[in-house]
Amino acid sequence: MTLLHTQALSSPDAFRRKVRWGLHVLRRGKWVLLGSVLLVMAPTVAYLYKAERLYTAQVEVLIESPEIADNLLERSYGKSRLTEANIQTEADILTSTSLVGKVVDKLNLDQDPEFNFRLREPSLFATILGYVNPLPLLTGQKAGEQSLSPEGRAKLERTRIQGAVIAQLTARSHRRSYVISVEFSANSGEKAALIANTLADLYVVERLESSLEETKRANDWLAQRLEGLRRDVATAEQAAEQFRSRHNLAQRRKGERQLTVTDQQLIELNSRLVLARSELAQKQARYTQLRALLRNRGSVEMSFDVLQSQLIQRLREQEAIKQRELSEAMKTYGDRHPHIIGQRADLEELRTKISQEVDKIASSLASEVEAARASVVSMEQQIDSLRRDTNEAGGHEVELRELERQAETSRSLYEAFLSRYKRDAEQERIQRANARVLSPAPIPVQPSSPRRLRIFFGALMAALVGGTGLVFLLDRLNGRIRSGEEAEEITGLPLLATIPQWKADKDNRTSLAFAILEEPRSQLANAFRSLRVVLAAGAAGKPDKVVLVTSSVPQEGKSFVTRNLAMAVAATGSRVLVIDGDLMRPTQHLALGAEPRAGLTQYLSNTTLPLESLLLRDERAGLDILPAGPVSLESGNALANGRLAEIVRTLAPRYDRIFIDAPPSLAATDAQILTHVADQTVFVVKWNDTSRDAIATALTYLAKVGVSVSGIVLSQAGQAAGREAAYGAYGYYGAYAGYAKKP
Repeated sequence: MTLLHTQALSSPDAFRRKVRWGLHVLRRGKWVLLGSVLLVMAPTVAYLYKAERLYTAQVEVLIESPEIADNLLERSYGKSRLTEANIQTEADILTSTSLVGKVVDKLNLDQDPEFNFRLREPSLFATILGYVNPLPLLTGQKAGEQSLSPEGRAKLERTRIQGAVIAQLTARSHRRSYVISVEFSANSGEKAALIANTLADLYVVERLESSLEETKRANDWLAQRLEGLRRDVATAEQAAEQFRSRHNLAQRRKGERQLTVTDQQLIELNSRLVLARSELAQKQARYTQLRALLRNRGSVEMSFDVLQSQLIQRLREQEAIKQRELSEAMKTYGDRHPHIIGQRADLEELRTKISQEVDKIASSLASEVEAARASVVSMEQQIDSLRRDTNEAGGHEVELRELERQAETSRSLYEAFLSRYKRDAEQERIQRANARVLSPAPIPVQPSSPRRLRIFFGALMAALVGGTGLVFLLDRLNGRIRSGEEAEEITGLPLLATIPQWKADKDNRTSLAFAILEEPRSQLANAFRSLRVVLAAGAAGKPDKVVLVTSSVPQEGKSFVTRNLAMAVAATGSRVLVIDGDLMRPTQHLALGAEPRAGLTQYLSNTTLPLESLLLRDERAGLDILPAGPVSLESGNALANGRLAEIVRTLAPRYDRIFIDAPPSLAATDAQILTHVADQTVFVVKWNDTSRDAIATALTYLAKVGVSVSGIVLSQAGQAAGREAAYGAYGYYGAYAGYAKKP
């Protein structure tokens, strides 16, 4: 059985065993769980019955981006594109005290008891709480309100009403959307819808009024600014004009360089100088050519000026005529003929005139060259003088350009403001709110609060979870053993058997002493028979003749277990001896109804007593008893002489099994001494009574003296435990209660 039990503990269905353990814990704590549920559900049901119903109305407001508005309405105030922050800001505006105050004024919510608690009929609880509540006195709130003026109290009252309205109001923006959902809760669906729609309408109106007010303020500011800019433009242009006049600077066109009178004169003189130099060069070339022809005795007739002279041309014609006439006369007359001489004289005179005319032309060219040179020199001197004046005027021109730039900047700024002013003046006539009610709030017909089913089932779930947790917590805080699995888990020892609680008549103690004999088919009898089998199976390869039964503290039923186990073994025909080793509180002799005159205590202190004379025969149980004897002063130290082993060796050949009823391990040290003569040690634990610490301490003491405990016997288990507790491979005795009673 021990092997089967070990295999059961290590089987894969450990999870199923844990679940079953949890269910057993819940069965044991069902009243705690039920109390927790009642404790939570009773006030919950009372609250749901008394709670005021609230209806929630929802209205949706669309915030339009200025990008989709008319071009005239587009502004450059940094609001051309809406962001999530802008939408959230508008949602906060919808729940602001200023907007809520307008709703309160329009709908006279200050006269509504739902929002003005002073108009409500105070309940008895509120009246009592108002008298006993110390918070206003401790915080100084009451004294602070009493010190306010009537106007201050009115403002405080209005603030409270607005706070009551805001407490029922929520506004949330939708992600990636320009829609804001506004919800308002009231004790009437019609009132909730009215307040929600009024709030949305006033928001749209306020947004429009805000836009109009913003435009008006901007236009007023622009008008004031325009007047200042106009004066700045006039001042700047006047300063530039005065500077131009003072320094004799000519007006220029836009994009052209500023020209002064000196610059204009200089340009003109440069042009004339270029022409004069060109003319001088021409005249110089003509004069040089003519002088070169005269000096080289060339044909001066090739000269341009000579060719241009009509007088020389006529003289040349006359010379040609005279030359022809002379040639013809030479044919008729001789070389000395007067006519020839006269002709020659006329020819020479013509040639002299031509020469004189050429000289005059040369002299005229020389004069023209000198005149042209003088003109060039004069112009160059004038240009040098004008250049000096121009350099001086350059600085004035720089100053003038600076003044003109200032005037131009002022003019541009003035024109920009003027254009903006005119545009905003037109916008003021066609303003839009850029917001509209997308979906008005319908009148809700179903209450939104309290949500009875949700609250009821939520409270029920919380009560169940909390009660379950409390049950498991109390089970863990309870240091008592209430199942075989707990005994095995805590001690690390196998559970040998679970002995059910047996109720006997107080006046008839023999019914308890011979319980398994009187009802051999009872759960109690089956439990001890099972224990007998388990001990026999677990003793393979190990002697089991001497079995010691002990516990941690008194009143755990170890003596009852020892006697009934011995009777179960004796019922098989074995010779059984029960040694009452509890020398301080002996009980094994009580079943015989007689007090022995001597027993184990006396034999250990006086070896002259015959051992056989101390043994008592229990004929009904079919076993012998070695009683402890009368309790005396020597009982506490009787086992210290070490003669117990000799007694066991003396009696062992006469009996098949010997059972020793040892005292509790924590009550006396006798148990540790007795374990040295035992082959097996059985540790008895009382169900739902013995603390875990006591069990652990007792087992620790036994382990220190080298005792190997064979297993645990769970005694005095209640009838419910027989049905609920898991007994592993050792059976569910409660399940066979009806079967055991059948003949």
